[in-house]
Amino acid sequence: MIDEALLHCAGIGPKRLARLHARGIRTWGDVLARPDCLPGTLGGPLVEECRRCLAALAAGEIRYFTDRFTSCDKWRILSHYIDQASYFDIETDGLEQASSITVISCWHRGRLHTFVEHENLDAFLGLLDDVQLLVSFNGGSFDVPRVLDTFHVPELPCPHLDMRWTCYHRGLTGGLKEISRSVGIDRPADLEGADGELAVRLWAAWRSSQDASARELLIRYCASDVLLLRMLAQQQAGRADPCPEAAWDELPAAPAARWDRSTTTTSPVAEQSDGPAPRTTTFGQAFDVLFGSGSPQRLRARRHRTVG
Repeated sequence: MIDEALLHCAGIGPKRLARLHARGIRTWGDVLARPDCLPGTLGGPLVEECRRCLAALAAGEIRYFTDRFTSCDKWRILSHYIDQASYFDIETDGLEQASSITVISCWHRGRLHTFVEHENLDAFLGLLDDVQLLVSFNGGSFDVPRVLDTFHVPELPCPHLDMRWTCYHRGLTGGLKEISRSVGIDRPADLEGADGELAVRLWAAWRSSQDASARELLIRYCASDVLLLRMLAQQQAGRADPCPEAAWDELPAAPAARWDRSTTTTSPVAEQSDGPAPRTTTFGQAFDVLFGSGSPQRLRARRHRTVG
């Protein structure tokens, strides 16, 4: 499949591609085997590009394809390299483009890895050095720029594929959760309705009042998006798990407290007759005392000085 990607070649658009197909030329190998059937002056450049593609394929140079393929052909990369793919998602302390990363979850080499600001966030860079193909949803517009800004690096050390566009070219539009539901993949019941706004509130509660249940739910929520992404990728590559519910066994356990997003409050799942009252933190109060002296801005400044 990957060797049928020709639209990135100079001078090849949908109409010329259709003409090539009509002549029995569909793959890079076909181009090299039948140069006499290629259109006029495009023959030479097309042959050279197909040679480069075959060389990159033999060498496992995935970045060559992520950098060059048109968005409508990038699904071919995912299908061919599905076994080498790692999946990631981030949460931030706000909903704006300049918001700081709070949590990163990554499925890599068969297990989930979690990175939390003020704890081990910098370790994500070390993991990236071991990634062969990094897959995200809308990461090209949001997650990757936030990673580059946070760690003050000019580019990722690994090739990246944004599944928002592989979905789009299959007629699947909307957010990750909406698309997943449309193809029959549902999140665990305790995470239904959880979204980016809730993630911001959970981080605020954790940082302001050390609400451990908020931290646990935030990590579980982020990890669930990564597993959704992995299941969706496998489905698109024709490798869907016959028992997708089993994938949720990889999630961190649900916290022992229920989250009330309307009041930013945690409360015990079961009623208790005694003990301290549940902790309550309003959304506004949480942001008033969000970070203190250990702010992400100061941490990034330290990173910047280290890099410089």
